[in-house]
Amino acid sequence: MLKKIEEAFGGKIWNTAFFNDKMVLEIRDETSRRVSFSALDLKTGKILWKDFSPEKSWWLGLVGIFGNHLILHKYSDQQKPEPLGVIVINIDTCAIKEKIEDWIFFSCDGNILVLYQLDESNMPVYHKIAIETAPFYDFVPDPNEHLVRHYPDSSPYFPTIFRFLYQLINIEAQNGVDYLEVNDKIIISYYIYRGNQFQNYLLVTNKEKQILLHDFIAESEGIGIDTFSIKSSILLYIKNQNQLIGYEI
Repeated sequence: MLKKIEEAFGGKIWNTAFFNDKMVLEIRDETSRRVSFSALDLKTGKILWKDFSPEKSWWLGLVGIFGNHLILHKYSDQQKPEPLGVIVINIDTCAIKEKIEDWIFFSCDGNILVLYQLDESNMPVYHKIAIETAPFYDFVPDPNEHLVRHYPDSSPYFPTIFRFLYQLINIEAQNGVDYLEVNDKIIISYYIYRGNQFQNYLLVTNKEKQILLHDFIAESEGIGIDTFSIKSSILLYIKNQNQLIGYEI
């Protein structure tokens, strides 16, 4: 398997957003209380821009990618962390296009951004902003995007996957697995319990049970879900909370 992406960041990868072949990551450094954002082109595996902080505030978060724009929401404060304010960024150039204070994100179709406020009667008042003048083409679902299944140990499918792992690599998977079959490959994210911690591994084999990838992902006190994904024909996963890894699949 060809590794296409291997990128480390200065904090935890907290959230991600996708649109066509673009990916944006929200990175949080809890020591410095700094939040930043980075963008990649999954088709090429290249970083478009990295570690961009549109404001020094910790209270920023991803809304999503809409056409050519990344939208962030601002939070009011720690005591009342509700969305209050929007930042619009050009995803190709990283230039800030709009900063709108005191309005809350409602929707965006790539051309028109819709925001709202609550009036004195607690009723929404809407505001529309044109953020794109060029023609915008609707998102076309990726035919190569596949949905990963999570099977807890209570699932009737878990024993079959448990036996597969035990026979192939002599481990006893714990609590649950993430599972996907794509093309001629089987992808399994599994956990084993060692030293009072759950250790998470990613395994990729072909239908002949040849191991193509076997990588340690992270160690934690519990198990997670959605530990990997397929986007733009790339197998993506987060390693040690701060590294993005991608393989052609």
